[in-house]
Amino acid sequence: MADTGLIPSLSLAERDRRHKLVREKMAAAGLDVLLLPANTSRWEQVMADSRYVTGIGGFATEVFTVFPAEGPLTAYVFNRANWWKRVQDWVEDVRDGRNRWAEDAVSRLRELGFKNGRLGISGLSGLIRTPDGIVAHTTVEALRQAFPDAELVNATSLMQEVRAIKSAEEIGCMERSMQIIERMIEAMTEGAREGVSEKELYADMAHVMLRAGGELPTLFFLGSGPAQTQSSFVPTNRVIRRGDRIVNEIEAKYAGYAAQAVRPMLLGEPDATFRELMDISCACFHAILGAMKPGVTFGTLFDTYMKTVEEHGDGKYMWSHPMMHARGLGDDGPALMGDADVERFQKIQLAAGMVFILKPRIRMTEGKDHTSIGDTVVVTEDGARRLGSSKLELITVS
Repeated sequence: MADTGLIPSLSLAERDRRHKLVREKMAAAGLDVLLLPANTSRWEQVMADSRYVTGIGGFATEVFTVFPAEGPLTAYVFNRANWWKRVQDWVEDVRDGRNRWAEDAVSRLRELGFKNGRLGISGLSGLIRTPDGIVAHTTVEALRQAFPDAELVNATSLMQEVRAIKSAEEIGCMERSMQIIERMIEAMTEGAREGVSEKELYADMAHVMLRAGGELPTLFFLGSGPAQTQSSFVPTNRVIRRGDRIVNEIEAKYAGYAAQAVRPMLLGEPDATFRELMDISCACFHAILGAMKPGVTFGTLFDTYMKTVEEHGDGKYMWSHPMMHARGLGDDGPALMGDADVERFQKIQLAAGMVFILKPRIRMTEGKDHTSIGDTVVVTEDGARRLGSSKLELITVS
């Protein structure tokens, strides 16, 4: 049993719910064993499958999971397996793997008596932000050589489907994440002053995040400038000046779950055009949120987006990607990031338990200026609601 209070963790009932759901999907796909790889890329977003079934992760912990159709799963961490056995109670069989994932997988599969069945591997290809996959070629080849009569199956979509609908406990983690984010926004509002560097402001916000229960690594972008339109991946030593926009994408993980907020900020008064861009983005946000409910298609939501821009833009403004994408434990789907996504998801329906960052972007019809404002929202049986509570508006500091 884990020592309570050392790290955020979810209930054993939640673990059992997930394991049952994964095994139902495995049975439907005819899988004997499922491998969930270790990969800390993109702020650990692409290792969500392993964390989903083990509860192990955070602060760049690598975890490779062997999940059989029956019996206990095995989690391999790089080292300090005994520490992870002590602080969590989801997995008893935690082993030091030393990043020898191919060797670990082959060894455990042989212990399980696996020889010639169907072996599912999540992350072979098809993730939203890593379409080429996250599994090392040498790992796949080692499995093929060790089990030449086995069938290797890409199980990426299986895990994406499982993780798409969030439980009450997962939504609770997202709400806690959003509370931390709003404290970070308060710190940004208080700390952004002339003479402060981007890196100093970033540090203030990260400090608040960790003190409030967040974890690293987490996606958190911030950029500044007199006509800034996009946040930057890396905070710089640039000194903030009056008239600057501070553009951001703010996330804070809680138990691995990351909500997101987009809250542009301006030192000074905005010009009429930027104010109108912001107002239209807010109008689109509320219009789309009002249209979100189970059974509604993504195509309908995109039509609402375009119609709202036309009604408010007077021909001077137009919509721009992205409109919304799923939030959760990692690289979740679905995500409307570009034209191809709109076509692909046109008829896909919303379902209760889906969680998204809704951040409709508005740009000039002529010119390069654009902006967006956004908040994390959850689809419920009765519609959709924001997870945040702060006022959705452009933040200005005199």
